[in-house]
Amino acid sequence: MESLAQRLGDTAHRSPLLRKACRHGLSSVPEFVQLAVLRGCRHYAGIFTVPVADPGCRVISNEELVTLLLLGEQTFDPFAVRCAAQLVTACEIPRLATLAARERVQRVLAYIADAAALHDPDGATFWAQLRAALGAQRPVPAGQLPHWTRFVSFTGVTRQGPGRVTWLGVRP
Repeated sequence: MESLAQRLGDTAHRSPLLRKACRHGLSSVPEFVQLAVLRGCRHYAGIFTVPVADPGCRVISNEELVTLLLLGEQTFDPFAVRCAAQLVTACEIPRLATLAARERVQRVLAYIADAAALHDPDGATFWAQLRAALGAQRPVPAGQLPHWTRFVSFTGVTRQGPGRVTWLGVRP
């Protein structure tokens, strides 16, 4: 199976954060997605049905969980990227940016922030701050990560007019 790093043409990083998660019984993308569902990413409930107990935010913070979902050494799964895009809205930017740099996930996180900057006007300040905290990043080649439309919810055309695009987020 292809890792996220391989998909992007990067070198996989051996993550100390992943070792920490393993010590707490979490070691795979399906488990990380399930934990994110427990923490509010309900849009992805039912994707994976592995039993997971939430060790609590003091043990694995939301910032760490977003980072775990985006680790290059993990097997590539578009649901992990999509779930991270939803959970990132429940994170503190300075802590997330620090973890992203340490665990080498800034490039994918910048991809998410760039998409959100264009399609989440309600969160414009958050995304601009996150993007600034991540610094300059090489762009992700087209088609390698989920399209921005996979990070949003579309409502259909109604009597009130055209549908609305809403960024899927977990707002604290």
